[in-house]
Amino acid sequence: MSVVAESRPAPPVADFSVECFHCGLPVPPHAPYAVVIDGQRQPMCCHGCQAVAEAIVAAGLTDFYQHRTTRSQRAEDLIPDQLRGLELYDRADLQKSFVRVESESVREAALILEGIVCAACVWLNERHVNTLPGVLEFRVNYSTHRARVRWDERQIKLSEILAAIAAIGY
Repeated sequence: MSVVAESRPAPPVADFSVECFHCGLPVPPHAPYAVVIDGQRQPMCCHGCQAVAEAIVAAGLTDFYQHRTTRSQRAEDLIPDQLRGLELYDRADLQKSFVRVESESVREAALILEGIVCAACVWLNERHVNTLPGVLEFRVNYSTHRARVRWDERQIKLSEILAAIAAIGY
């Protein structure tokens, strides 16, 4: 009696050994998400991380990746909840409790930023928000996680500033 071994290709095994360059989570096999950062094509796990990384690159803030001490949270987990209802913060009756009127169009507010874990987080937020047209000043205190923002409400709404912060994962 002769036994012949049949040779079949092994089923593909999912390789989750590649980490997302932005958040550090495993990248699904054949994920189409990637961003060129400092001349290198970097893998991303999802559309959210790709969008945030593209925003960082477009703003000229790629040094963020060199200065960070921990991986970023996934943008898809943060943005939808963060962006829902931000227009409420443009209402004058709500702003009375935390916005100071400096002049006819200049406003100042103190904010608490969640997710600040290192100096790179502070650097990224300050660089990103200070590039927005109408933002006069944006400073973050690393130890208290508080931010001070001054803006010209003729050029930008507070909700737009908050959305810009949320768009980079904070």
